[in-house]
Amino acid sequence: MAGGKDGIDRGAFEGDELEGKCVVVIGGSMGIGRATAELVLRQGAKVVLTSRDQARAAKAAGELAAATGSNKIVPAAIEITRRAEVEAFLASHAKFDHLILPGAHAHRLDFAKLDEKLARESFDTKVWGPFLAAYDGRRHMNRGGSIVFYSGAASRRPLKGYVVGAAIDGAIDAATRALAWEMAAEGIRVNCISPGIIDTDVVRRGRTEEEYRKIRQSHAERVPLNRLGTAMECAQGALYLMICGFVTGEVLAIDGGAEASP
Repeated sequence: MAGGKDGIDRGAFEGDELEGKCVVVIGGSMGIGRATAELVLRQGAKVVLTSRDQARAAKAAGELAAATGSNKIVPAAIEITRRAEVEAFLASHAKFDHLILPGAHAHRLDFAKLDEKLARESFDTKVWGPFLAAYDGRRHMNRGGSIVFYSGAASRRPLKGYVVGAAIDGAIDAATRALAWEMAAEGIRVNCISPGIIDTDVVRRGRTEEEYRKIRQSHAERVPLNRLGTAMECAQGALYLMICGFVTGEVLAIDGGAEASP
């Protein structure tokens, strides 16, 4: 099968490792979540894909079904910060096997003029929402399944102006390791993807083509691989964490070598 725009051959990831499994992807209508949904569909899984907007979820589901040839995809709309709504949603799809939580993008807030309201909103959507979804969702999961959080390289390589994001990423990394112990007795593994700068709509949003080009170049120059990552490369990491049964408490860096940068 021909590669996509990111140069990745989707056919290389077709198989049956997740055949008969159900994977819930909260935030799966775009970016990393959508790429993850695509890969697990290609592995034979049923996917429950969510967005905040039902129409957006349905559109993504239709496009993924056409791309993969799989009709094992269910779109749904939920708001990650509404705990009762999220738990009811998860209960309605019990028992499922894997819970993928790409989370939301944290606001880039100026430290000198910190907006407390936006900072708290960022924690609610990227930390508390996914954390409580995992906490409540474990009761509706099969033993042998896993939870995959998403944090970010800012916990290890902070950027000026992204202090709230760095704190959020660090909180998710720490929670991943602690939850691995807490959920082991329930037969659930807990891991995390820690991406570097990934070339998704978040990078492009609100920027002119020239601004977009410059920010890509600037970030690329900071890592040995000299480019931004792709959503599909993050999805590959998530697939590994779902399939490998001897990995838990892992924070997997997918960052182009940022950790090795001086």
